[in-house]
Amino acid sequence: MIAGNAVFTVDAEEGHEQSASEHSSDQIEAVPLTDEVLKQCGFVYHDYFKFWQLITTGVTSEMDIDSDYDVIDFMRKPVVKNLVSLHQLQNAYFMLKGRELKLYKTTIANG
Repeated sequence: MIAGNAVFTVDAEEGHEQSASEHSSDQIEAVPLTDEVLKQCGFVYHDYFKFWQLITTGVTSEMDIDSDYDVIDFMRKPVVKNLVSLHQLQNAYFMLKGRELKLYKTTIANG
């Protein structure tokens, strides 16, 4: 999460956030969806196919995302268009898979 210029450390394993100060909810902004955020969620980019894949077990892809941040199906047709934030990605994953998307321990700062 981003609040002003503050940095929040998100520890998905522990299920809590740590911050230097408290902020009201109107100061909190969505974390923009970027290639770096996809990497932190376990996605891998494939240069040949030009899209991101989340492979959690074996070789079957859990979710594919194109360069416009659209969730795509096996025919590369958009299922969910224009994801713009980490929260939207997490919601789409939960809607499609019925479980939480893991975000590996990371620090996200307002650039």
